[in-house]
Amino acid sequence: MLMTLAVTASLVLTGAHADTQALSFRGTTIKVPAAWKVKKSEFGAVHVITGPCGKRATECQGFWLLGPQSIRYASEGNPFRVDQPYHPSSGVMECVHDKRYYSSPLPEKPSVSGLRPVGSGHKAYHREWKITCHTQGFKPTKVTYPQRIWYLPTSKILIVDQWSTPGLGAALKRAVWR
Repeated sequence: MLMTLAVTASLVLTGAHADTQALSFRGTTIKVPAAWKVKKSEFGAVHVITGPCGKRATECQGFWLLGPQSIRYASEGNPFRVDQPYHPSSGVMECVHDKRYYSSPLPEKPSVSGLRPVGSGHKAYHREWKITCHTQGFKPTKVTYPQRIWYLPTSKILIVDQWSTPGLGAALKRAVWR
C-alpha cells in the first residue's frame, strides 16, 4: 500500500500520466492523450485525431504534423509562407468545419503572430488566422474557425490545427528533442 502511494505521488509530482502516449515526429516527442488516434498519411504527414468526425466536416477533429514534402506544397502548390494561412490547394478549398462552404477568400493578416516555444531551445513561428467560410458565390457565412500554425523552419516541421485542440500549445511547449 505504501509503495502504491509513493508511485502515485511521484506521477502527480512529475506530471507523468498513464493515460498519455508519446508522439515522435522529426526529432521531437510530445505527450498527447492516449485516446487520441495517430494516423500516418502520405508524404510523411501525421494526422492526430482528437475528436469526432462530423457529417459536414471535411476531416475529423485534430491537427496535422507536416514535414518537408508537405511544407514544399503548403501554399497554393508553392512552399509554405509564414505570412499566409496554410492552403495546400491551388484552387478553392472546402471549409474544414462544413463542406457545404469554402474557405476562400483567406484572411490577409493573422489575428495572432509571434514566437512560441516547442520544447527547450526551439522556437516556432506561431500564427493564428480567423477563417470565415463562404458560399460558392463568396458570401461570408457564420461558420468560422481559427487556423493555428507552429512552424519550425530549421527542423522542417509545420503543425496545423484547425480545431482549437485543447492543450496542444502546452504539449508543444513541453516537447522533448533528441
